[in-house]
Amino acid sequence: MMGLLSTIRGKKETVIGNGIGSAQVGPLNAKTKKLVIQEWPRVLAQCPELFTEIWHKSATRSTSIKLAFGIAENESPMQNAAFLGLSSTIQAFFYKLIITYELNDDQVREACEQLGARHVDFISRGFNSHFWDIFLVCMAEKIDETLSSYMIEEDKKNEMILAWQRVVNCIVHQMRNGYSDRRKQQLGGSKGGASNGF
Repeated sequence: MMGLLSTIRGKKETVIGNGIGSAQVGPLNAKTKKLVIQEWPRVLAQCPELFTEIWHKSATRSTSIKLAFGIAENESPMQNAAFLGLSSTIQAFFYKLIITYELNDDQVREACEQLGARHVDFISRGFNSHFWDIFLVCMAEKIDETLSSYMIEEDKKNEMILAWQRVVNCIVHQMRNGYSDRRKQQLGGSKGGASNGF
């Protein structure tokens, strides 16, 4: 988990030979994909409320996230139906990427970039792309905790944790790309003055 925490912004820890190095986020290798796809049902069987817990934890760590969703400072995010409902949307998105698309690089990139770009629409409600950093950390912690609760063999558990971190990091990285590209387009269009279109 420390590798993920220390490299949230576009780099990740990867095992290279016998050592650990860092590399830019790139396509996921076949072994990483296979591990996460196969483990998905066991992870959710062990923690059926995985995405609800991650989403809740994200809000409890950031007053800004709560404010962006209209949750009062003294209100529990778990009492806010609109906020809570998003956890099932997040789980459905991850299901689509992991199970339906089987982590196909092109399909994952396209879906993530599209969703990331749509988040630009939420800036007026207080969304900030740094919220993904909080979500990423909460996701890593909960996945680590869940896998650790039932995987006994240390080497296999660590390999699985690293595979999940790579997948989640890749997903968030692609979403951030979509968000950044759309922001640049919007900002570039607003600097040019009047539009040529009618």
